[in-house]
Amino acid sequence: MAARKAKRVSSSFAKQSDAERHDLDSKLAAVLGSRSNANAVFDILEHLESKKEEVVQAAIRTTSKLFEVFLEKRELYIGDLPAEDDSLPDTCSAEDKYKMWMRHRYNSCVTCLLNLLQHSSFSVQELALCTLMKFIQLEGKFPLENSEWKESYRFPIELLKFVIDNLLQEETDSTLLITRFQEYLEYDDVRYYTMTATNDCIARVQQKTKQVLPPVFQTNVFCLLSSINMPVEQSSLENFLVTKNANHEDWKPTKLKEHKRVFERVWMSFLKHQLSVSLYKKVLLILHESILPHMSKPTLMIDFLTAAYDVGGAISLLALNGLFILIHQHNLEYPDFYKKLYSLLEPSIFHVKYRARFFHLANLFLSST
Repeated sequence: MAARKAKRVSSSFAKQSDAERHDLDSKLAAVLGSRSNANAVFDILEHLESKKEEVVQAAIRTTSKLFEVFLEKRELYIGDLPAEDDSLPDTCSAEDKYKMWMRHRYNSCVTCLLNLLQHSSFSVQELALCTLMKFIQLEGKFPLENSEWKESYRFPIELLKFVIDNLLQEETDSTLLITRFQEYLEYDDVRYYTMTATNDCIARVQQKTKQVLPPVFQTNVFCLLSSINMPVEQSSLENFLVTKNANHEDWKPTKLKEHKRVFERVWMSFLKHQLSVSLYKKVLLILHESILPHMSKPTLMIDFLTAAYDVGGAISLLALNGLFILIHQHNLEYPDFYKKLYSLLEPSIFHVKYRARFFHLANLFLSST
């Protein structure tokens, strides 16, 4: 009896969800069919706040289709948007008033999608993220600002900043969603502006927390930064989410030296803070292959590496490799290098997790001229 009752309840919820999805389709067709049905947008946006996961997903897909059409048809207001409660001049046309109103609805949609990046369901988070990135691509192609741009190009940086800020949570582990975001870092423009946005986010959190970065925030930042695959040649910078104007010679994301500059800056901004022991290890494990080769001035890492070397134990072992690279390849003078190396040669070294790496490095160091 109880099983049959549960089955009837489940069936009832399914029918209700199907009805809501059908309602969303009807509302979408109505809004796109006639401006007289514009108020139906409120009903569509309301479904983004539904308690039912499948309804939220359907609402996200609906808003994606809706505002893709509006962006492509240029039916959202272009330029500095007045506040919604501001009185408009009599000279403002009915066309502009409609586009302003719909632009506010688009902004509300973006806000809802940003909030959904913290939804309890990863499927909802993922769909919201992909929709926001689609909006970034569309805003780049059909810009919402009417300023005279150099070379007729502009990347929607502000929207990407909002996405990055919501990925780099201070109290919620976002590493799974950041891993999903990794595919977008293959785009050269997204990678460049993600690094600048991350640097700004670190500075803001530092100011807010008085120099101490929350542990969860540190983990999220490391997950994002370690996901970045830096280009190694200028000629490889040709993959952009937003189509680049062919004549745009001075655009920073097209310059390898600019990528290296912002890469170096964001890592230095992050590593100047005291990290947890586990993060120290993770950074040091990728330092020699994924960080140092892409820095304009690798010697800037000396303070981080000497501080890590002084920690002791496994962290000291892992810091050896980076220090040796700076000494051997970048002419860094570090008189205490071998003194500290010898100090690590004690019985406890045989019980350290990274002992095999240490003995390999020790053999390399001791055979160096």
